[in-house]
Amino acid sequence: MARRSESFVSASSVKVLSLVLALAGATQAMAAENGLQRYSPGVGGSDMTTPLVAGWYVQMPMVAYHANKLKGGDGNTATSATPTPVQGPVPAQPNLRSEVGIKADTYALLPRVTYLDNHQILGANVGFTVMLPLVKRKALFTASPIFAGSTVPSIAQPGYTTSINARVAGQNGSEMGIGDIEVSPLLHWEIGDHQAVTLAPTIVLPTGDYNAAQRVNPGYGNFVTFRPSVQYAFIGDGWDVGARAVLSFNTRNKDNGYFSGNMFNLDWQLMKFVSDDVRVGLQGYFVRQLSKDTQDLSIYSPAQLSAGAAKEITNGNKASVNAAGPAVGWLKNGGEMLLEGKFLKEFDARNRTEGQAFWLTVSKPL
Repeated sequence: MARRSESFVSASSVKVLSLVLALAGATQAMAAENGLQRYSPGVGGSDMTTPLVAGWYVQMPMVAYHANKLKGGDGNTATSATPTPVQGPVPAQPNLRSEVGIKADTYALLPRVTYLDNHQILGANVGFTVMLPLVKRKALFTASPIFAGSTVPSIAQPGYTTSINARVAGQNGSEMGIGDIEVSPLLHWEIGDHQAVTLAPTIVLPTGDYNAAQRVNPGYGNFVTFRPSVQYAFIGDGWDVGARAVLSFNTRNKDNGYFSGNMFNLDWQLMKFVSDDVRVGLQGYFVRQLSKDTQDLSIYSPAQLSAGAAKEITNGNKASVNAAGPAVGWLKNGGEMLLEGKFLKEFDARNRTEGQAFWLTVSKPL
């Protein structure tokens, strides 16, 4: 069976996927700032399970991510404290809560250029990779009071619902723009028959459009992320196996004092050729937040704090999710171009959205 001699590498990728946007009242139930992290789990594909040779490569992943579930720390629908209604003689109910709903959509183009040279350092070919995303994000929130076991009279319930809807409306948004650029040197080792390791110590810079006063932004915030990744590939005569382990370390957001906890991502792919130019398989990812979020409130004035500009993070709940799904790839002339599609379904989410992503990637060596 013919195998290609080119690779379509993207040694690390920016986080554009996995949109989680929390209500102001539900912020402490979510993890990372607005539930976001600067890595797109699932973006790696055939670049993890194909040979890599010296040369230039271009890659254009396109993704559509949709989520209509917002999960709390127990894996159930996220909840937030319900405020006292803004209308009518309704008694305060400090223990009353609301289920938080969301409809979140992210569409992104992730153009990447990668170069690998024949020059070696420590036995590894050296190179670099650069990616600048174009992102469209949209989020619509809903909240429903949970009246079970409460003393709220039925006549007062519409007042609570009106109050919640008024607060939710300020969190909705739809934005499109440039995202945060990532740059990284590459070190690529051939470590034996059919095996390779690639190291990419990536830096992500805050070049994206961002407004700290709104929930929905193309960029992630005014902070820097250091994101080293290690990728392993086994290119066999039957199944090909690839995996990428990624750690993300963030600085504090200068615009609002928020510090998103460190993240760990593991992407994997298992593929098999079923003809000379078509292969199929499975792909998935594993996401875990390693440290909780914090926030420096000293950047706010007492008046801003009393107006609700920010609140102390008391729990810093950590996000996690898993995903898996089918993948199929088509090679033109044994490696002249690659077209790959996949569908990844998320499950077992904690403190973030749970949805599904459709990926289509076009890759080509130059």
